[in-house]
Amino acid sequence: VFDGKLKLIRGNQIGRLAWDQDKNDDSSKTTYDNDWSTATLQKLLNGSYYNGTGTVKYYSGSTGKSSTTLDMTSIGIKNDTTRSLIADTTYYLGGGDNSSVYPNQIYEYERGTTVYTGRPTTTWTGKIALAYPSDYGYAADLNQCTKQLNSYNDSTCTSNNWMKAIITNNGNNYGWLLTPYSDQSGIAWSVHSSGRDAHYGTHYALGVAPVIHL
Repeated sequence: VFDGKLKLIRGNQIGRLAWDQDKNDDSSKTTYDNDWSTATLQKLLNGSYYNGTGTVKYYSGSTGKSSTTLDMTSIGIKNDTTRSLIADTTYYLGGGDNSSVYPNQIYEYERGTTVYTGRPTTTWTGKIALAYPSDYGYAADLNQCTKQLNSYNDSTCTSNNWMKAIITNNGNNYGWLLTPYSDQSGIAWSVHSSGRDAHYGTHYALGVAPVIHL
């Protein structure tokens, strides 16, 4: 529970998608960055996924050549009753460039003001986003796992972290997190298939498990 709202993560991934690939906005573009307020994944989750309508072709990769087709009538939010329960929420977009951190440290980074030069905002208000690195860190049993996030591939940490199976699709692929990497314009935080944290170019197609607040 955060700020009186119940935070939920979907129990499985909706697909492997780019965090941002501007070809999804304009077929003539292949640019990408780590500004969640304009990210194409943010628009997808708060558009066709939220509305639960249509079939969407979504492009990933540095040139946007790879694509996947998503049936939002099957995987999206189902009806108006469900949609009415999802609260507008302020998501924090502070970043960091140090993976040798504990959950409480990255929590402070997320809510801080360190971002890549020129980013217009450190918050975004909307309905659907992704898990924070701190969410993933605190999903471990801290009585068992005492590592920093870059060592969460430790067997004790992976076996005592309920979110690892969701974010990594049971270890089959990497999964996206919300937080931008503050030292470069086109990199965001993610979880390696092994369970440790990772940083990847936002054009890569990694697993997506949406997060909402009720």
